[in-house]
Formats: sequence, structure tokens, C-alpha cells
Amino acid sequence: MALTVSTRRAEARRFVQSISESHGYLGEEFYASAGMSAESRRKVENAMLAKDKIIGSSVITLAKNLYSKDVRFIFELLQNADDNHFSRARSLGAIPYVSFSIYKDRVIVECNEDGFNEANLTALSDVGKSSKTGAQGYIGEKGIGFKSVFKVAWKVLIQSGYYSFTFKHRKGDSGMGMISPEWFETQEPPTSLTRTTLFLHEHDDLNERKRERQSIQHQLKELQPAMLLFLKNLKRIEVHIYDEDGVATSSSVLTVNHTGNINRPLLEKVSTENGDTKQTKQKYHVMESTALNLPRNENREYSEKEENSKAYSRAPVILAFPLSEDDVPTLEPQDVFAFLPVRRVGFNFLIHSDFVTQANREDIVTSSSRNLHLLDTLAQSFVIAMREFCQHPTLKFQWMRYLPKLTGYPWDPFWQRLVNKIKERIVNEEMLTLRDSMQLRTIIKARRVGPMASDQYGNPLFNDLPGDGAVYLSPAYEPVDLSILKEYGLANLDTKEILDRAENDLESETSKMRSISTDADWHKRAAKVISIPFERRWHGLIDDAKYLDLIPLTDGDWVYAHYAKTINFASTSDGIPIPTDLDLQLVDSTATNLLERRRLFMHLGVKYLPALEVRAKILQKYQSTRPGNVNFEASLSHLRFLYLTHSNEHSVNTYFQLKLFSSGVFGIESYPISTHTFYFIDDSPYGLWTLKHKATEVVSWPNVHFIQQRYLENPPARPSQHDLSWKEWLSTFLQVRQYPRLISNNTVALSEECRFVADHLPSEFLGFLKYSWHIEEPRLTSDRINDLKALKVPCQGGQVVTLSDTYLPLSPLLAKRNEFMQPGDAFPFIDIRDNSSQMSQWDFLSNLGVKTSADHSFYLEILKSIQQSNIASHSLVDPVRILRLYLRIFSECLDSKEKQADVRSCLLDAPILMKTKRSVLSIYQSISPKPDFDFSLLRKFLHDVLQIPKCCWENIVDELKDMKQSARNDSHLALSLYNELKNVKNSSTVGQTLKASFENDALIFADVERGLFSRQWFKPSQCLWSSPTSIRNKINLSSIYDSKLEKFFVETLGVRRLDANLVYQELLELSAGEATVDQVKDLIFTLNSQIETEENDSVEFSRLPILPVRDFGGNVSLDANGTGFAIVDRKKLHDIFRGRVKLLDFSLEEVCQLRPFIRWAGIEGRYLSRLVKETSTLNSTDKRPISDPYQDLKKKAIAYHFRSPRFQGDGQEFYNLLCHTRTWEAETISTTLTIRIDGHNVTQEVDRGEIHIDNTDGLDIYVPHNEDQRHRTYLSALPKRLLHWIMTDPVTNTCKDIDNSAVGFVQGLLSARLSGVNYYLEEQGIGDVSIPEQIEQEPDIEDTLSYAVASTPTAVGPSTPLRASSPLSDDSDSESGFLGQETPATDPASFSSPSPGLARSRPSFAREHLLPDPFAAPATGQPRTIPREYCALLLQVASAAKRSRVLSGPFDLSDLSSALFDDHVTNNRTFNEYDLFGTVISQFERDKRVGAAGELFVFELLSSLNPSLRGFTQDNWTSTIRKYAKDHPDYANMAVWSGIETSDLEYKDNDGTLTEALIYKGHLRNRWRNRRPKYYIEVKTTPGPWDMPFFMSNAQYHKMRRLSTDDSIYVIFRVFNLYTSQIGVNIYVDPVQLENEGHLVFAADRWTVKPQ
Repeated sequence: MALTVSTRRAEARRFVQSISESHGYLGEEFYASAGMSAESRRKVENAMLAKDKIIGSSVITLAKNLYSKDVRFIFELLQNADDNHFSRARSLGAIPYVSFSIYKDRVIVECNEDGFNEANLTALSDVGKSSKTGAQGYIGEKGIGFKSVFKVAWKVLIQSGYYSFTFKHRKGDSGMGMISPEWFETQEPPTSLTRTTLFLHEHDDLNERKRERQSIQHQLKELQPAMLLFLKNLKRIEVHIYDEDGVATSSSVLTVNHTGNINRPLLEKVSTENGDTKQTKQKYHVMESTALNLPRNENREYSEKEENSKAYSRAPVILAFPLSEDDVPTLEPQDVFAFLPVRRVGFNFLIHSDFVTQANREDIVTSSSRNLHLLDTLAQSFVIAMREFCQHPTLKFQWMRYLPKLTGYPWDPFWQRLVNKIKERIVNEEMLTLRDSMQLRTIIKARRVGPMASDQYGNPLFNDLPGDGAVYLSPAYEPVDLSILKEYGLANLDTKEILDRAENDLESETSKMRSISTDADWHKRAAKVISIPFERRWHGLIDDAKYLDLIPLTDGDWVYAHYAKTINFASTSDGIPIPTDLDLQLVDSTATNLLERRRLFMHLGVKYLPALEVRAKILQKYQSTRPGNVNFEASLSHLRFLYLTHSNEHSVNTYFQLKLFSSGVFGIESYPISTHTFYFIDDSPYGLWTLKHKATEVVSWPNVHFIQQRYLENPPARPSQHDLSWKEWLSTFLQVRQYPRLISNNTVALSEECRFVADHLPSEFLGFLKYSWHIEEPRLTSDRINDLKALKVPCQGGQVVTLSDTYLPLSPLLAKRNEFMQPGDAFPFIDIRDNSSQMSQWDFLSNLGVKTSADHSFYLEILKSIQQSNIASHSLVDPVRILRLYLRIFSECLDSKEKQADVRSCLLDAPILMKTKRSVLSIYQSISPKPDFDFSLLRKFLHDVLQIPKCCWENIVDELKDMKQSARNDSHLALSLYNELKNVKNSSTVGQTLKASFENDALIFADVERGLFSRQWFKPSQCLWSSPTSIRNKINLSSIYDSKLEKFFVETLGVRRLDANLVYQELLELSAGEATVDQVKDLIFTLNSQIETEENDSVEFSRLPILPVRDFGGNVSLDANGTGFAIVDRKKLHDIFRGRVKLLDFSLEEVCQLRPFIRWAGIEGRYLSRLVKETSTLNSTDKRPISDPYQDLKKKAIAYHFRSPRFQGDGQEFYNLLCHTRTWEAETISTTLTIRIDGHNVTQEVDRGEIHIDNTDGLDIYVPHNEDQRHRTYLSALPKRLLHWIMTDPVTNTCKDIDNSAVGFVQGLLSARLSGVNYYLEEQGIGDVSIPEQIEQEPDIEDTLSYAVASTPTAVGPSTPLRASSPLSDDSDSESGFLGQETPATDPASFSSPSPGLARSRPSFAREHLLPDPFAAPATGQPRTIPREYCALLLQVASAAKRSRVLSGPFDLSDLSSALFDDHVTNNRTFNEYDLFGTVISQFERDKRVGAAGELFVFELLSSLNPSLRGFTQDNWTSTIRKYAKDHPDYANMAVWSGIETSDLEYKDNDGTLTEALIYKGHLRNRWRNRRPKYYIEVKTTPGPWDMPFFMSNAQYHKMRRLSTDDSIYVIFRVFNLYTSQIGVNIYVDPVQLENEGHLVFAADRWTVKPQ
């Protein structure tokens, strides 16, 4: 066996040597054996090199390219390993693998391939040849391949099987050593592995050696498990790193496992470092296909065989989609591979194919024809993969997560083509699962059911159409996933489609709309969505909706809007139910409980029926002679409606023809109320219902009934238009009685009810009378009273006596009777059984002849009764009592005459001072010794017994007449009499009589001085109730009597209150001789307070001299309206024209009070603000664009709402004019004010005008440059002048009338923030103007946020955002927002405001996407002094940095010293881009200058630290754009940085000063204390606020991660508010950690960083 090994090794050695000899290569062994001197060896080598040059060997070119190209040798070795054969390893059950071991001076690569053979070695020893297939899979640059290892190694040792040889090459060699193998003798036995040892270059510079080793480690760390997906053979890659002592420090193992599913490989990476092991796994779904008919790869050379077979025309295409362990898509950016990773381009899935790559492999060649042809296969493979996902139980609802974004991502144009191709294919694939079936639909045919078309549980309101019409997507889709498909054409269910499904529902037997079990929320939502066409005036859909059977009627039918001429709601607009038996088409009342359904029905033409029309139909119903046409339920609904709609206009006659249902033994029947009497069922003891059932005999009253008791169940609530309850209304207007009648309806006889009780229930009759008396008394005539008097009633002792002959058993009468009668003697005291009643309640019986007094008749009746009880004289007991009775009768007769004489001259209660009558009770009260004496009994005696009358109005009038005739001018008596009259309640007739008495007899007493008479009596027509103004010839009672009498004098007696007409008449009657200015002014103010009408149309008023006018000399006179004068309404104009024109003699404050009078007098046109005409001119051509973008007028459209005469046709021309309005700031605007009065012009020039409008060429508006003056202009002058221009006819040059509200509106619009303009316009009721579409369409930016990356490290500010709009079928009713968009150019308009808090983006209007160009050249064409402005900015930036304490310690006084000694302290300013850069500097240049200013701030900040940073100089400022800071005088001599830029600033913190400062401020953790890291500082600058996103390139992002190590710290200084005096900086130390903690958000591949 040993012989065999030796033999084979000898054969291998000979073959190796033969190759070297064939190349003419003399290796180290030859030179050593030949014993050549160094000089001889050099000559031989030079001769060989000269030979090679003459031959033109490509090896020389190879040697040169080796060091000029960025060759990734690790990947070359990996590709070579994968191209090997692994049949031996597979036969042993081992997986193909390759391992890399990195030592201090060498790298060892081992692979378990089958081993080298002569063909492999021959290919390896040639240039551009290979023993492997070269059409696909070749990685490196042309002709390099394996030789790329010599970029890092000077010698390569290859040991495989029996082979052991080396290749050697150093920089400067001819290159022959790379292709000429030398045998390497070894005593090691042959191995089954192929081991390649790379001996690294030996550098004298240890740092260079370390850097090269780190570069190798970096290439190995770039190896990703995903690479194994695209390698043919390798299933495992190992990396082992050893330190200088050969001790392993870290390792990583990458494996791929297909786990039984070839399309679902599982990738695993196990990393070990410092003893810690970390394992990651990732599953993929892999889609493999083959691209055909491809062009050649421009970077490769093909053999003749490959050319003939066109092997290059085919290429593998592999897409790998990352999945979680649970088969959920994992979404994060994935790499594009060309067998090895190239870069990320924005897709969430891996892409691999045989792309043509750039030389450095950092990107593919986007112009390559081959690459362009690959796109079709990539797109088709993506669609096939999505189809496969659609077979998966969960992924079929999640596959769209892999779709590339169509908007919002900065796609490279090449990859944008792929995105477009994917969209073209995917939209036509049936890949979306429907809701209720297994059918699939394409994206454009499927529909998303939005919230407006869903019920409260998220289900569609209406079932989907059957069969091919079905479009509802399965609910298994997540809303966020469906939102992805929106860009691809997935639409919400639109209104037309909803109506189609509503129609299908209505026709279905299981209709939700018709079902009584459908809840209210469903009906509310359905009504809202069906109402959309009506609310948005979509006429076509309105017609469709009107033909749907959407209207449920009370009879159970469902009809469409055109079914009947009129369909009405089942209730009035006030909610009163309409009876259902009136032959009306009424909507089912249960369907109108919801506001939304009522609105829908109204859209469909359902109307509210007027109450009057319903009442008429109800009353007409009872005019029919057909019996039984109204049942009880209908009757009840009729009465309820009539009650609820009853008003004061209706009377008893209104309801004369109604019928009521009775409660009867034989059922209920209806009877007309006109001929029948109805009673309530009354359970009171004397109610008719109770009395009827007490009778022993059954009585029948054909025309008397008891109302059906169900009428009174659940009575309706009392309506607002009257005060009657339900029962009161039935009683009052339908004559249903509570109390029994005493007489018949026609009053010709006693009623049947009364006769019945008197005859059958005599013991109840008196209670019956008392119960009904207060109701029936007014109806009783004298005849009927006599009838009642004649009725027999039971009396005490069992007597039955005629009612008029009885006495009321009052206690005094009983006592007086007992004086003369013995027990058992009968006396006609009526038998009152109700002992609970007060006897006074029976007083009404006196009206029926029942006696209540002990007069002589009473005693005569006693005498009569004694006689009847003692027929036999001998039986008389105590005869003496008869004598005493006679004496009492005689005495009563005498007393009666005296009482009659006294009573006629007395009144019960009246003013005590009255002379015509004596006030008895008042006199008693005045002389009573006890002030708290109860006079109620005395009052009752005087009134009831003595019949002394109460005081009435006639008594008071008689007393007033007597006062006047007898000249008793007593003001106190008059006051008491008027107060007495005030408290007397009289009817309207009495009131008229009283008023006439006062007018005819002049009974108003006024204690006033009038000529020769000090006191007088006046008629009401001669008086006035006026406070405080007096009118001539009128007595002002308000100055004489208390206000409590105002109502009496005004309403009862007709005394007039002061009103405008009275004042106006007083003004008209003033004579020029007697009128004074003060008097007239007083009357004018009074008239002003009384005016109610809008305008006075009296010609007489305009001719009278009743207006106080001040002339030029200050004299005030009364002039007529026709006089030329002005009215002061502006202080400024008053100051200008005072003494030059006649003015109405009222101050500005008084004019404000008198506005009603001025309007009424029709002299509003005389306001100075209306008379003064303003003309303006520009005194200078110096103008500049408006500095504040919020004051740019072209963003705010107003003309159409006020019907501007400039708005002609479709408004396009005027719209364009407004859209291109130019707003300028001017230094000087001259204004001339002119007023014309009485044919004379008075003019005045104003030094500083406020506005100038020029529309000779477009619309130019000039406002003051001074900020304060400009602010005032926007508040007042600009709204007026702008509106005046808008409302001026451009042809006639005449201005239409301008409403003051319009000025206020424009003022509010101009002062509104741009973000609030839409809201303001909507609140003012201003709709959109219909303007034809422009050619340039606004881009669709819905749900997007696009960024363009700056080409320098400087950060950028926001550009003007665009206005986005949502389609009508959007899920939400809400309005669309404004999406910010940031560009590399700093938006100057966004940061011109002094306040950094206002530096925000604003919306634009009227299709204007951008603010006016702030960089437009000034009108004069004068160049801007840009360096001077930029220098000022740099000075302010540096000064702010020196004062900043953002990194200062607790005892740092540097800010104080900076303030004291800073040579460049500047005034705090706010800069704008126009002044800084003008128009001569490009966008790119501006960005650099902004970035340089931010870097200067950071450099000055770090330079000013206390304690200072040792060794921190300008050399630490390593940015190429620092040259722009040379405009600062302190940096004028600073050299331009020419080194390699790793970051903007670099600093090795050898003393730890910076580290301690960052720890103290909380930016670094304590673990960094006492450490000395190197800082890489990146500066990101913006003129905007701190939270504006900033940008990092992909290279910066990876650099950031690479430089964040244990020895170095990557820091971002975010400088903001650059253009203001409030410059600030945020410091983000270790952004990688901040990203992990969520404080910084890095989005997309070209990184957008958003501070949180």
C-alpha cells in the first residue's frame, strides 16, 4: 500500500513539474539547487519577463488586474468549492461542505469534495480556462477567478488526494507563479479533504497587516445562510477565526436543511463568540424556474462548444420567500443574488439569477440586455409562487404581503420595470378567495366590503350575488393585507354594486331588509349607504334606488318610490301617529324610528302629511252615512290625532259630527255626540255611574251613555300648543261629562238624570245637587231653578218638603230653634247625611230657596212648626215660649229696616279715604286694638249675612269723579285708587267701559306744573309712559307713578309707551327756532334705541334740518339729510379729514352706538370708509417675493362665493389668474385718499401705503416689506382692497355692492393657517368651484411618503406637501389628510418664519403643488450678495455653538465667557433661502452649504467644551464640504480636506474628556467610563424642527453598523432650526442601539431615519 501511495505521489509530482516546465517557469527550488547568485537570478528573471512581454502573455494583464479590481476572493473560493463533485461524501452520508479557518498569517480552506485530478490542475494552471462549466455561475472579473487569492496571499498551498503543490506570486512579479505549480513535499498521508492554505502577505506595517486580516474577516462575515439556497452542492459553510496564539475566538456555521420538502428549506446559522452561542433559523418557500432565450453575458467569454450550444441562453431563476416557523410571511428587505449576494433593492423576497454584475459586484448592470430579458421570467416566477401560496391553508390569505410597493418606494428604474411586470401579471390572475365559496377572483374583479357596507359585526350588509356575480372577499383576509392590494386595483364595493345586492336581498325569501328580526343597527347602516347617491347627487344611481322596493307600508307591502303618487310617513313631522284607515299610503311606523331610515324615505319621496290635511280626512270620515265604517281602534286613533293637533282655532263645532263608543251591557256601539250625551265612568259617591247602579230599578236612557273606558287607557301626553289634558279635551270639546246634568241640553226641562235621582234616590238628591252645582249653575235659567225649588226633599224627622221651603241646619239656627221648640217638634231642616262636609258647602242651596238666616220668616216658620206639632192646645208644653217667639219676630222686623238703610252706603273693602262709600271692614281694621285680629269671620258675616257688597270698579270711578269735581287733589288717594283698580279682575267688556270712562272724564291725576295750573286731570290719550325721555304735550306718567302701575296705565287704560313713531313725530314737529342740538341728539339716541324697521322711506325726513353737522370751523348746526357731510367710522380717516369736510357731530364711539339709526335713516353711504377712495402707486421698483409663504395669496380661492363679475363662463380664466397671483413685498407704497362731497374733492397723500394691486399683466399684489406694517395690512386693508378688486367689473370698472360679512370672511381666510383653510371654507358654507381639469394632473400620493436622498451627508428640510383625496368608495367618510414630502433641497418657504415652532409644511390649494419660487430673481435684476448673507449665517451658527451648553458640565462657565469675549456676536436673525442663496446657486450646492453650516456648529461646539478636548483641531474635521465654512472669517485660511472621508468628524478620545461629557449627559452608559474609544461623528442638518426625518445612504448605514464596536463609537449630531436664532442639536450616540430601543426608526433600504 505504501508503494502505491509513493507511486501515485510521484506521478502527481511529475505532472506538476511538467506544467511548470511547459510554462518555462523556474521555481525557488531550481534557483536554490543551481546555486545562482542574486544578480544571476535577477538577470534570468528579467530575460524571462522580456520574453513574456514579447509573446504578449495574458498572465501579465492578469497580474495587473489582480490589484486594480475589487475582487472578493472568498466568494471565488466558495464558487469553486460548489462547482466540485461530492459523490464520495454523499456515498458516505456526509453533506457537502466548505470551511474557512483564519489564522494570524494564513487562511485554511477545506472541502470534502472528491479531490483534484489532472484536468483540474491543468485548468487551474492556465489563464481564462476552467475544467468546470463556464456559461453560468462564474463569479469574478474576466480572467481572474481563482487567482484572486493572490490579492491577499503570496503563496497558495493545495493538498488534495495525492497532490501537494503551491502557487507563488508577489506584487511586481510577472504573474507566472500564479499559473505555474511547484511541488510541495509533505510527509502527511493523503487526506479525503481538499485543503487550500493561503499564506498572507508579509507587511512590514503591522497596521496594514491587521487591516488586511480584518478585511478577510469582513468578507467572511458577509456570508449569509441564504447563499446556500443558490449553491448547487454545498449544504454547509463553516468559518473559524483564531487569534495570534492560535486560540479559536469565534466561529459560525451556516447550514441548509430541506426537511423533507424541497421547496421549503430551513436555513440555520450558529455563531459562537467569546463563549456565547447564538442560533438563528429562517424558513423559505423557494420557487425555481429557468429563463430561456437570453442574450450573452457581456462580462464572460464562452468556449466554442458553449457558443454552439448557446449554453448562455438559459439561466436559473430562483425566488425565495422568508417564512416563520408557523408559515407566516416574514417581511424584511432581502438581497438580490447573482450566485452570491449583490445588494438589497427593496423586495421582501430573495432574487437569484445569472445577472450581469458590475466589476465590484455591488450592483447589477441595469443596462444589460441579458438582465432586462430576465425580468419577464422573474415576474412570471413570482406569479407562480403566489399561485402555490394560494394552495396553502393560511398563506392563501397572506401572499400579497410579498407584493412590491407601487408607490412610496424609490425604486431604481430597472427594478421598477420588474414591479410593473409583476403588476401586469398578478392583476389578471384569479388568486383571491371569495367569502362564501371556493371560487377565486382576480384583484380587479374582487371587492372589499368597507365599513360603510358592513354591519356592526363586520359582515356585509347584503348577501353577495350568486354565481359569477359574487365578488365578496373571504373574511380571513386581514384588512392591512387587503390595503396592499389597493394599489393593484382592489376596490371597495361601490354604491352601484351595493344597490344591486340590496335589490337581490329584497327579492330574496330570506331578505334581511324585510325580516322583522333584523336589528336597528343593520337598518341604520343600510339606510345610510343607500342614501349616498341622493346626498352626492348621483342622478343615475338615484333612479336605480328609486326602483327598489325599499318602502314598507302599514299594510305589510313593500313598494318602490314610483309605486304611488304620494307615500306619506305614518306620523306628522311632529311625530303624531296618523290613523291607518284614511286611504293613505303610509310607511310602516316601526321603519321610521331610525333617523337614517327616515332620511332615506325622504330621499325616496316620502313626505310628511300636514296635520290639517289629516284632520280634514278624519272629520270627513264621520260624514259618511254608512254604519260601522269606524271601529273602536280607528276611533281611538282618530281622537288621539285630533287631540294632539288641536289648537285655539278649533271649537266645539269642529268636532260636532264625531261619534263615540259607549260602554254597555250588550257590547260597544258608537253614537254621534251631537245628539247623545256621554259621561265618564265616575266612581265618586254622587257620580252618575255610581247612582245608576244604586237604583233598584233598571233605567234606560236612549240618548245618555257612558264613554268606552278604553278611551282613557294610556292617555296621550299633553301637546305643547294647548294646556288641556286628554280627559279635559274630551270633556271640553266632545262634551263628555264628568258631572251629571241638572237640566236637558236644550234647557227646556230638568234632565232625565236629575228626575231619576229625585224620584228613585231622594236620599242622594242633595249630594247629587252639590256634586253638579258648580258646573251646572251657569246653565240654569229662572224657570229651571223654579223646577228645582219645587222638588220634594227629605228633612230631619222624616218629613218630605218642597226644597224652597226648607232651612239649612246651621248651628245658630238649630240653637235658636231650640229656644222655642221642644224635642220631637218637626222643623223643615233639610236632611244632610254628609257629616264630613262643611256647612258652608251647602250655601248654594240658598239659590234654590233654602233659607239660612234667623230672620222674622225663620221665627214664623218655628211658630208654624209648633202649631203643626201641637194641634191640640192642651198638649202645648211651655206656652210662655210662644210669647217670647212673638216678641222675637217683632224685634226682627224692626232690625231689618235699620240694616237695609246702613248697608246701601257701605262697602266691604275699599280705600279707607273714600268719601262716596264707607269701607266698613277697613274702618274696623283701623280701630282694632289687636293688629293680629282675625277678620275673616267678620268679613264673612258682613258679606254673607249683612250682604255688604265688595268694592268694584264702578265704585272707584265714582270716587275719582267725585275727587275731580270737588277738587280733592289728593295724590295719595289717587295712588290707592289706581292700585285698587289694578287689582280688580274685569272682563274685556268691562275693561273697554273702564277705559272709556277714563278717556271721557279725564280721570288720570298728575301732580305736575303745567302753565298756570299746578295740578290737573288728564285723559289716557294725553299721557305717555316714557323713561327717561319726555315728549312735548304729553304727560310722562313714568316720572310720577311707580313702575308697578305701568301695566295698568298702558294695558288697561291704553296709555302709550314711548316708541320710534312717537320720537320720529317729535323730530318732525320740531321747529327750527325752538330745537337745540342737545335736544335733537337726545331724541336721536332715543329713536336709535326704539328702531325696529330696517329703513325709513319718508321723504319728509330727508328734508328736515334735524341732523347735527359740524362744519369746517367747528360750528355745529342742524342740517337736512341732503346736506353734504360724512360720518366718522374710522379714527385714521377722521384724523386726516377733520376740519376739511363736514362731519355728523357724533364721536366714533357714538357712531358705533347709532348704527341702527344710521341704517334706518339711509345714510350708511356717508361713512368715511365708503366715501374715501384709495389709489396707490409704487415709488420704487425694488420688490421681492413674499417672505412668509403663509401670506402667499394664490393658495386661497374666494371669488366664486361672492359672485365676482370677473368670474365668466366656466371660470377657468379667472381661476388661472388667481392661481398665478404674485405677492410682492415693496419698500414704499404711496397712497392717495380722495373724498368727494358737495361736488368738491378733498385729497390727502399718505406717506406709507398699505397695498397696491396691479392686474395689467396677471395679478400682482404689493404689500409692505416692514413685517409689522404688513401684518396690519393683512388684518384690515388687504381684505377690503382685495375684495373690492374681485367685485369690480373689469369692463365697466364699477364695483358691485360688498357685504360687510364678505370683508370679514376674506379677513378670516387670509389669517387662517393653511391646514385650516378647508375647514374654514366648509364652516362658511363655501363649496368647491367646478373648474375643468388641467392638463398637468396632480400625482396620486395617497398613502405614500416619498423621499429623494441627498447626495451629500447634509440633511434636508420638508417640501410643500401635496393634497391627497380619497375616492367616494373609501372605507371612511372622513376627509383625506396632507402627506409631507421631503426632498434634498431645503424648502425655503417652510422656514422663513421667525418661530421654529412654525417651521412646518403647509397644504396648498387650487391644484398648486409648490410654493412660489422663492429663488426667482428680483425685479431689478440686481445680484444678491450671497456670501455676505451666508457669512452672517455662519457667524450666527458659530456664536450659537459657543453659547450652547448641550455638552457642558455642572460648573462650566463657557457660555458666560463666550458672551463676554466672542468677537463675532451677531444680532439674532431669521434667515431665508432667497437671501442666503438667491437663484445663482444650484440645489446641490445649496445642500452642501447647509451641511457645512451644521458641521461648523458641531465643530465649534466640540472646540468650546470645558474642559477642552486635547488635540482637537481642524484636522479632526474630515469632511470634504468643510471648504464652504471658509466664508467665516475665522476659517478663511482653513485647508480643503483631501483625505478619505469616513465620517464628518473623527476624534480619538485619549483623555476620556468627550466620553465623560457624554456619560454625564446620559448619552453613554457607565460601562464606557475609563475607556478611550474613537468617535466617528456624522452631522445631519436641517433648517426645520428636530423631528424632521433625515437620510442615510446604504453605505452609510452599513458603515454605521460596522464602526459601532467595542473600540469605536458612531455618533449622529442632528442640527436643527439652522436659519433661526434658536439653533439646536440632538445627539444620537450609538444609533444601532437606539434603533434597537426604538428611539430611531430606520425605514427602507436607502435609509430614512425618523427620531421618535
